[in-house]
Amino acid sequence: MPDLFDVLIVVHVACGTIGLVSGTIAAAVAKGKKLHNGSGMVFFYAMVCTGLSAIVISCLPNHHSLFLMAVGGFTLHMVLTGYRMIWLKRHQLRSDKLRATNDWLLLFFGLGFGLFLVVMAGSTAITTKQLFALVPGVFGLICLVFVSADAKLISGKEIIKNKWLSNHISRMIGALVASYTAFLVVNVHIQQNWILWLLPSAVGGIVIWRFRRKYTPKRRLTAPLL
Repeated sequence: MPDLFDVLIVVHVACGTIGLVSGTIAAAVAKGKKLHNGSGMVFFYAMVCTGLSAIVISCLPNHHSLFLMAVGGFTLHMVLTGYRMIWLKRHQLRSDKLRATNDWLLLFFGLGFGLFLVVMAGSTAITTKQLFALVPGVFGLICLVFVSADAKLISGKEIIKNKWLSNHISRMIGALVASYTAFLVVNVHIQQNWILWLLPSAVGGIVIWRFRRKYTPKRRLTAPLL
């Protein structure tokens, strides 16, 4: 009979594969259409399962991995806040008390994992003096950038109506990059494996920039969302 670890690995791999395929479809097809929305929802649920299973696996006896736990949390934060932007846009809500609790919880969730990754990077650099320390450092800083954007929306310094699309693009493409990174790391083996961890993020950054430039309004909206 398979133990919990074996079951979770199957779930993790299956959901990661579904997320990679559905996310690629959502990114490639026309935005706002049925195929984009449908594949996007499949991607969302698949990546939630992938992130949660990674966290649980990292906590199992004989399989402890603080790095896996932090990356799983980072991925969860991206996909949850990415979907949150769509929810806010659909319900036409402002950054006020109507949603303060949920958004603060997500903010502190991301803040915790972001800071943890940055600290891990410093610790790894000091103890091992290896370039792999760049990996948690880069991931942690990206996570903290998203958290900073969340804080601006919650505080009202920026308006959901103006920023929901750019934030949605950044987080969902970021989560898709995470699935490609996992695929690359598992299936390609090189001595300097930190390159495999960071290369998808570099490419993903360019894709995010191009998508945001293409789909976000050129004219900045200033009126508050009513």
